[in-house]
Amino acid sequence: MVRKTLNTSRWKRLRNYVMARDGYRCQESLRYGQSVPAEMVHHIYPVREYPELEFVAWNLVALSNYQHNKMHNRNTDEITKKGKEWQKRKKREFEKFYSTPPLKN
Repeated sequence: MVRKTLNTSRWKRLRNYVMARDGYRCQESLRYGQSVPAEMVHHIYPVREYPELEFVAWNLVALSNYQHNKMHNRNTDEITKKGKEWQKRKKREFEKFYSTPPLKN
């Protein structure tokens, strides 16, 4: 099921930003010395579990469809070993996001 937010201008702007930030290249393929065009932007920490991270740039990475299919099981939607590796890489940002005290008025 496609989330409604994927059709918003907010998402489209963020997606374009992430694609440009990542040089329009699949970041997983680059790890192995392959320059492959990125076809989509992946949420490292899934929106279904962390909806507050849907529009957070550090939680997004440009990937090819091939590499994206390796990030989570397409039948169960469970995060794969490869997907967990990306989560481990972003652990510092994740912990900082959740440890930041709320702003006082």
